[in-house]
Amino acid sequence: MKEGTLHIKHRFELTAEWQQEIVDGLGNKLIDDKYMIHDGRAATGFSLFLEVMPGLSVLLMDVVYHIDVAFTRMASREPLYLMYFDLNEGFSTRIVEGDGQKVRYSSNIGMGFIDSDTQSTLIPSPGERYYSLRIFASKQLINSIVGEVTLFFNTHVDSASRLILNELKDRPFNTPSYELLLKGVALRVLTNTLNRVRELENSDHKMSNTDVKGVMETVKYLTSDLLMDFPGLETLAEIAGMSISKYKILFSKMMNNSPQRFFTKEKLSLANNLLQKGTFASIKDVALELGYGKPGHFASVYKKNFGYLPSDVFVKKVSV
Repeated sequence: MKEGTLHIKHRFELTAEWQQEIVDGLGNKLIDDKYMIHDGRAATGFSLFLEVMPGLSVLLMDVVYHIDVAFTRMASREPLYLMYFDLNEGFSTRIVEGDGQKVRYSSNIGMGFIDSDTQSTLIPSPGERYYSLRIFASKQLINSIVGEVTLFFNTHVDSASRLILNELKDRPFNTPSYELLLKGVALRVLTNTLNRVRELENSDHKMSNTDVKGVMETVKYLTSDLLMDFPGLETLAEIAGMSISKYKILFSKMMNNSPQRFFTKEKLSLANNLLQKGTFASIKDVALELGYGKPGHFASVYKKNFGYLPSDVFVKKVSV
């Protein structure tokens, strides 16, 4: 944590009282115990907290932070499951010092299903839009639907949930129907998540939390540097601490893709981002940045994934 970072400790709960810790830390406004309006030095934007039904609440955050701030979530006082869905745009870029100052691009894991008795710290990037949905559910409610949950995971937001959440993203929050829409979105996204939990819990290839952590270590490794070559199944299985055959089955089960296909899709998502940033003079430069020696091959792989050519979305760098 950087020196000078504002550090706020808080707990998520099913009722609105927990928000006061955030309000006190950031110095913002809380309206009707639901709307947290960020209009000061620390941040701009809003958060909306609603109790959807007994045992189920939702928090939507659409905020740009202007200072370095860290939010440490302490263990909840009541037994809860927490689900988060982050729709932040873009990829993280890091400059690795030495040996030519290599640029590394990494993608962000955007979804998690976790136990509220754990502690974690969130550090948003100042100046960037932070858009996220949080669902708080009592363990009693969730266990009555899917049975006792034993597996917890962090992964990418599935396409169905992303489409649902995008319905909210560009809507003004101060419209009369917004609260009703948010409750509906929370229930639909929760349904998708519980279907995923049920699949993982009831599969023929039963996964332990150790298995889940092993697979997610490889996901973290694959997404940490999207300019590297695919490292191979042997390397990934070793990181996961399991045989290659078991690793292939469990990775596909968790990520709905083979390891290599998953890595290729992440790299092509980065390609789509770089093509539209306006920082490259040609499509060839983007292809070379991503390790494709032949622009024609890059265009073919890109079109197979997205259904259109790189030239259809390319924004050329403007010379000054």
